[in-house]
Amino acid sequence: MSRLRWQLRTYIGGVIVAGAAALSLAVFGRPLNATEDLLVVGILLGLATLAQVWPVHLSLKVKLTVDDTPLFAAALLLGPFLAMLVAAVSALLGLHLRSARMPWYNRTFTAAVSALATGAAAIAYLALADGARPMLSQPVPILAAGAARYLTQAALVDIAVALQMKRRPFASWWTLHRRDLAQMTGLYLLGAIAAVSADGQPLALVLFAVPMVAMLITLRDSARVREQTRAAILELADLIDLRDPYTHGHSQRVAALAERLAKRLKLQYSQVELIRDAARVHDIGKIGTNDVVLLKAGPLDADEQAEMRRHVDIGHRLLRHLPEFWEGAELVLAHHERHDGKGYPRGLQGDELPLEVSVISVADTYDAMTSDRPYRKGLGWEKVRAELLRCRGAQWREMAVDAFVTMIEDERRELAARQPVAVPATARLSER
Repeated sequence: MSRLRWQLRTYIGGVIVAGAAALSLAVFGRPLNATEDLLVVGILLGLATLAQVWPVHLSLKVKLTVDDTPLFAAALLLGPFLAMLVAAVSALLGLHLRSARMPWYNRTFTAAVSALATGAAAIAYLALADGARPMLSQPVPILAAGAARYLTQAALVDIAVALQMKRRPFASWWTLHRRDLAQMTGLYLLGAIAAVSADGQPLALVLFAVPMVAMLITLRDSARVREQTRAAILELADLIDLRDPYTHGHSQRVAALAERLAKRLKLQYSQVELIRDAARVHDIGKIGTNDVVLLKAGPLDADEQAEMRRHVDIGHRLLRHLPEFWEGAELVLAHHERHDGKGYPRGLQGDELPLEVSVISVADTYDAMTSDRPYRKGLGWEKVRAELLRCRGAQWREMAVDAFVTMIEDERRELAARQPVAVPATARLSER
């Protein structure tokens, strides 16, 4: 934990202390019914622990566990103390079983977040249900409990990530979370049905292991299909680059440059991921461009320019129907737009263009200028730098150009520092 920034260490410690304090205060809540409550606690604890052991990887860095179903049921059935206890213990046990090498503070922080979120759901439900058992005919307390749990958990995690990445925690909240809302709604709904079904029949909760496993398998299959689709589209983009030997690897280089620039600008992880993938497929529409135009060595005439410009519309039409690329499709459509409104296809300008477009466009232009072409050699950094600064504020946003120039110069200095210093032969002879 000493390797973390002090702000993040302080926050993690504060959340852990808050979780322990809330658990201690909740002891004075609803009294324990030794027979029924212990059975419910045991079943939900087992289901939540097993759910933690097998997460679903929605993407490289985004994981989803189906423990939200038993933990939400616990919030509706058990009251704050027992629900928080189930949440904390299942997180600690499940994470230990999943990866014993995970740092203790990661496990403890996750357990504290889960306990606080589940406790918030239980308190919200108690405040509105007035002691009544969960009923689908009375949805308001259940909806309030679901909202309380989701928002508390999302806020606590988002603040930790923001402190780690040095960025504002809620700047792109909707962009970051809208992808998982459908899955979370399904898990919470299943938890509510489980709580209603368990009224007087706690063993009925065991049966909900079946739909939990089914949902886990469905989510995994869906994630696998989406990842396979994504891989196929990226492979197609690389194959299109191969049509022109002078652009081989162009899309991969642009994606790498754009990703580094997005991180330099401290954009949200979801934005960085979006920029990287959109940059990788930004020229995929050239699949519909005539070879005579695409491979022409000299300048294009007006008709050829019109033919070449069609690639942004073709790429947009191809990508917009794919779940993994529908957001990136808008960036592909706009990657030849300019900040001053002189780009194509729509002539957007200023704030009509998201920052992500400038990030991709700057990287695209840099790679084009520094790569060899049939009619010219790649330009050196000084000429490229001058061109970037000349078009700063006209072709791209100022902040994108400034960050990109600083990034390239820093990388050039680091590379020069790593180069071995050549020792003249006369100096080596004199040392002998």
